[in-house]
Amino acid sequence: METIPCPDFLSRRHFFKVMWNFPKFLVPSFLCFNLVIQILWLCFISMGQDEWSALMVLCLQLWIYISVFQSRTRIRMLTEDLYRISNMLHAYTLQKKKMMKIHIWMYCLFVILGMTFLEVTFFRSGMIAYEQQELLDSEIIPAHLKEQLADLLYVTYAFTILLANGFSAILPGYYCFACNCMKQFFLRFEMKSKVLIARHDYQRILEIYKEMNETMIMMDDLLSLPILVSVINILATLFWFGYSFAFLPNDNKMLGIFTVTGFVQYFVLLMMTLPPAAAANQAAATAREIVLSLPGWFPKRHSIIKSLVCRRFQPKTALTLGKMYRIDKSMLISAIATLISYGIVLGTLGSVQSSDDEN
Repeated sequence: METIPCPDFLSRRHFFKVMWNFPKFLVPSFLCFNLVIQILWLCFISMGQDEWSALMVLCLQLWIYISVFQSRTRIRMLTEDLYRISNMLHAYTLQKKKMMKIHIWMYCLFVILGMTFLEVTFFRSGMIAYEQQELLDSEIIPAHLKEQLADLLYVTYAFTILLANGFSAILPGYYCFACNCMKQFFLRFEMKSKVLIARHDYQRILEIYKEMNETMIMMDDLLSLPILVSVINILATLFWFGYSFAFLPNDNKMLGIFTVTGFVQYFVLLMMTLPPAAAANQAAATAREIVLSLPGWFPKRHSIIKSLVCRRFQPKTALTLGKMYRIDKSMLISAIATLISYGIVLGTLGSVQSSDDEN
């Protein structure tokens, strides 16, 4: 809603226009509020691993929000470019457009249901009562403020779960949409180039590829760093849910459901980030091979076409993480293997420490 202008039929009425712009002020306020509460909790109540993990996640999400907010105009331009290229290539039929809308609504429903289920299972697990009791037992906080702060803690946790899961889902959802569009464009270009080669229209091929190439470069410039931070956030949260499930009390079934639900939701977000980008990179590489082979299809204009291709499209275009790591299929396996390795190391250290305590 921050990257899309208010629709005309809503902007005519002041109330609907205010409601459209309301999240622009509400969301950053809640993010900053939760960040301040988490810092105060660390300073005065508890400095456990869970509190530090929550603070790290909030800082990452605040950074993602600021980065996307600063680039909202260019993200709007990217969305317009995707729409323009789609019309130019006729990449989506009416059936595909309907299916895309259905997938978008299904994803929104998945996020809303996931947040709601996490809220319910967390509060029914009794973890909030443990945190409130820790606050009530604190000797630093005055006695007349403890009850009010305990109620405030309840509200803070409710918004923290909503914002954490909501912000974690927004950027991967848009990134998956953009990657699937680019993949579809390159596949459509591969089919269209065969027709244009038969017509000896190499200029049109180069024009279309130039549009797609520039859009993909713009997409990587805008989203490579935010998506890197988002992947780090997803992996850290996956590790936290997995670690919590491994060492949670056996008698707390609701807490187990909470951790399993969170793990599944964030694993879906990871699958919506890396595999679509890898597929888009593979389709882009295939399209680039077609462009590089154009001089061989037109022997009479071999030198001219080769000069144009080398001058315009020599650097390889690919989606990356932070302009450092090219996204490919093996990256997902590497990320999962890293999570498992860290889990084994921490599990081994925990078992060694517990055996030392028993001795």
